[in-house]
Amino acid sequence: MPESKPAAIVAVVTRTKDRPQFLPRARASVEGQSFRDLVWVVVNDAGDPTVPEREVAAARRNGLRALLVNRGASTGMEAASNDGIARADSRYIVIHDDDDSWAPAFLEKTVRFLDANPDPLGVVTYSACVIEDITSGEPVTVSVDAYNDKLRAIYLSDLCEYNRFPPISFLFRRSVYEAVGGFDESLPVLGDWDFNLRVLLRGEIALLPETLANYHHRLTVPDGQAHLGNTVTTGLSQHAVIDCRYRNHVLRDDLRAGRFGLGMLLALGRNLAHTTSRTAQRVETLAAPLAKLID
Repeated sequence: MPESKPAAIVAVVTRTKDRPQFLPRARASVEGQSFRDLVWVVVNDAGDPTVPEREVAAARRNGLRALLVNRGASTGMEAASNDGIARADSRYIVIHDDDDSWAPAFLEKTVRFLDANPDPLGVVTYSACVIEDITSGEPVTVSVDAYNDKLRAIYLSDLCEYNRFPPISFLFRRSVYEAVGGFDESLPVLGDWDFNLRVLLRGEIALLPETLANYHHRLTVPDGQAHLGNTVTTGLSQHAVIDCRYRNHVLRDDLRAGRFGLGMLLALGRNLAHTTSRTAQRVETLAAPLAKLID
């Protein structure tokens, strides 16, 4: 007989690999939720299983349904997400990266919203950006600032410029995950952005304008420990390369098909981002001598 899957309203999937400094905080974040009809799926992506085994065991002792998936080989973040999602049955899904965290009401409020509003395919909350220092070996908070509190809605055209929200803030329906074919395992980075775009091509993502998620960043990490950073900071060069390849690939598909589609929107979004950046640099250049005159 096939192995039965744990069932819950929400599947919380945490990918981790040799980052023992963060997983206890992730467990505390999930345990601290006021909404409890969930299963926590920890995907150890071919790393040392000692800490994942310890944290999953602790979660179970504390009353959580928790499951550990030890992958024999790492084939990327998106493959780890798909593997974890496949191990549980749920109405909703959220990716809780091992270094991020939630306010206690995140699941309660996002689940309530989607239960009451059947049309949106998912819901996003505001996030706080938590800057951390890890030179001592453990994450120490340096500052906490708003990350995306200027959002008023989730526009497909805006996401074609750049991703507007992190995975930790996005609860989505399993039905749309299955409809779009899950996360693209060919992408080493930017898989969440690609997934968000494909969801928006099918329908709306709602916004719940409350800061209920924490997006943790390390701007610098000790030498030889790049894996403790964020792909958006320590992996900037890879992000730039994959961003280029991704936009070019989707644009080529549009050009071959002779259509105005997502590729065209991605090209326009890139041009807008480039123009905005150049304008900001120009304003800064002009403002410097004016500031000296005023002084």
